[in-house]
Amino acid sequence: MKPLLTIILTILITACSKAPINSDVEGFWQLDEFQILSTGETVECTRLYYSISRMVTEVSERQGPNGYGAYIGRTAYSDDGNTLILTDFKERGGNAGTGDNKVDAPVEQLRHYGINSQKETKFRIVRCDGRSMVLESDYARLELSKF
Repeated sequence: MKPLLTIILTILITACSKAPINSDVEGFWQLDEFQILSTGETVECTRLYYSISRMVTEVSERQGPNGYGAYIGRTAYSDDGNTLILTDFKERGGNAGTGDNKVDAPVEQLRHYGINSQKETKFRIVRCDGRSMVLESDYARLELSKF
């Protein structure tokens, strides 16, 4: 009986250790548009996506017309989960599953995704209901929908 209890406890602990920090925020999102706060300009987005997980966020253009590329950054939260922090963006490796290629993401490319820093962007989670989400940084206000 004791070995069975040990196995069950191990499975439960392992399963819980990778659980999402914020299950409403984490997932696959389509970036619909964003507003650049300093100018009020609204940028309509075509086939741009955010894949947000517990530890990693990827921004990418999927079969889109612009060739914006794909970038991987670290994911963290602060302010009791009310702020999403994306840091250390790198260019995505060539093959799926290979991670990044150790090259810093160019800020001018990240701006297509409403991100104005390779090092750190803090997004206040204005609204997130699991179907749509509004994020706001000091640079832009993003409108995303669950994909």
